[in-house]
Amino acid sequence: MNGRLSHHPNLLKSDYDAVIVGSGYGGGVAAARLARCGMRVCLLERGREIAVGEFPSRPSQMVGDLQVESDAGHIGHHSALFDVRLGSDVDVLLGCGLGGTSLINANVCLEPDPRTFEDRRWPEPIRTDGVFAEGLQRARAMLRPQPYSGQPTLRKLENLTASAIALGATSTFPPLHVAFAEGFNAAGVRQAACTLCGDCCAGCNVGAKTTVALTYLPLAARHGAEIFSGVLVRSLQKRSDGRWQIDAVVRQPGPRGKSARINAAIVVLAAGTLGSTEILLRSRAHGLAVSELVGEHLTSNGDVIAISYNNRDPVNSIGTGYPPKLQTDPVGPAVAGLIDLRAAGDLDRGLVVVDASIPSTLAPLLPGWLALAGSAAAGAQAELAISDQVDALGRAVSSLIEGAYQGPVGRTQTYLAVSHDSGRGRLVLDRDRLKIDWPGAALQEVFQRIDATLGRMTEATGGTYIARALAPIRRGKVLTVHPLGGCAMGEDRSSGVVNHKGQVFDASSASSSQIHPGLYVCDGAVVPRSLGVHPLLTITALAERAMIHLIRDRYSPTQQG
Repeated sequence: MNGRLSHHPNLLKSDYDAVIVGSGYGGGVAAARLARCGMRVCLLERGREIAVGEFPSRPSQMVGDLQVESDAGHIGHHSALFDVRLGSDVDVLLGCGLGGTSLINANVCLEPDPRTFEDRRWPEPIRTDGVFAEGLQRARAMLRPQPYSGQPTLRKLENLTASAIALGATSTFPPLHVAFAEGFNAAGVRQAACTLCGDCCAGCNVGAKTTVALTYLPLAARHGAEIFSGVLVRSLQKRSDGRWQIDAVVRQPGPRGKSARINAAIVVLAAGTLGSTEILLRSRAHGLAVSELVGEHLTSNGDVIAISYNNRDPVNSIGTGYPPKLQTDPVGPAVAGLIDLRAAGDLDRGLVVVDASIPSTLAPLLPGWLALAGSAAAGAQAELAISDQVDALGRAVSSLIEGAYQGPVGRTQTYLAVSHDSGRGRLVLDRDRLKIDWPGAALQEVFQRIDATLGRMTEATGGTYIARALAPIRRGKVLTVHPLGGCAMGEDRSSGVVNHKGQVFDASSASSSQIHPGLYVCDGAVVPRSLGVHPLLTITALAERAMIHLIRDRYSPTQQG
């Protein structure tokens, strides 16, 4: 499909059959499936549309595409691609743009351990009606995940293999939504072949990353869905005629924007864990009767991003970008290898670890930053001899001299670990701003256990372990790229915010299982517990499942239930 997907906001109508809020995996699925049914569909995305070739490729562009929200206020443009939320205990990195976080994630399509769904926090039909399996099949058919072939050989995978051996484990190739050969994808969009440049997490300027913007959204547009970027949904309310009124702000062309009001029979909130929860919290404050559990059961999905600095051997895990900034051995996709430690024992102690490439846009910043963090990490290890600490300082100086692609930084490996946390975080509105409330989140045993495992891996390759990616800047904080929960599924409103179909419970009803007709949540917010793996495949499958049920209920009422 050629050209832009999003329309000028002046074309936004006041009435549709269905309005989808958000354009990540859940929003993309909802827009595509409902548009194919002939509904008049409108999709609203708060970020901007970024075409292949327009993602940041220089440090200045990276900084310009960064927005940060904290107690001190908001810095950066509201349409910036990299959306960082700094909390008192938990930090979150999100993608902001047409396609959501799929634009900047690491492409990993792993299915959770089957025991995850035995947890009674999941509504019983998730386990028994068979539709989740159909959702998985549809998600895979669209995203077409496939593992890296192993050729050419990647140095970062050799490093990962050495780390796996130290754990008595093996490294494998996880399925990735990346096109390794040029051709048309499942939505009929031509994608170029991956160049192994390693810049996936800064946005793919090659077009090989199989994002929502290259799959579900073009499919939705082809079937008549109207897509608008730069539109922020604030809240919604039920009208007297049973339809829904969506209150939004159109942020184009000026930063202040103008108010917009759209009506629809169906609203699908798919603005992400933080976005969908914020909309429901604000809507509840304005009178919408929803479960008191809105905002509860937030999980970081046990995320840890850590660094093995200055290993013995070259790692070559710093992206080179496209077009390449220098000629070097192939870096590979952002993630190419996996150590899966989930097989035995307690489910909640399971762990997966993948390698990761740092985008080329950050390369000029790495020598100084890693020299500082590496020296601090080495100095913090009291058991190190003075001579070892002097060696660490020498490596830091070498890092500054030799740059990002040689010396200590060229021998640096980044790890992404995913496990299970307590899921006891909360999202709350404070003076109309969303805040994460999770005192002591970083003190959970899971993070100590992950640090111990990654420390053993780092020791095996001769590096210095930097426990958290933002150390020493945000020491003692949890950084998650996979927030889940806030609008968790449940059997009724006493245990969740939505039912197994994603329908929002109506707290004004005498029946605890009564829902608001036409109101859905379809994204990571509905997941009631940590998944222990990268969640994109599960979120997509749950959204596919929700749309299967929605369409059956709408067009085949006898199949409701």
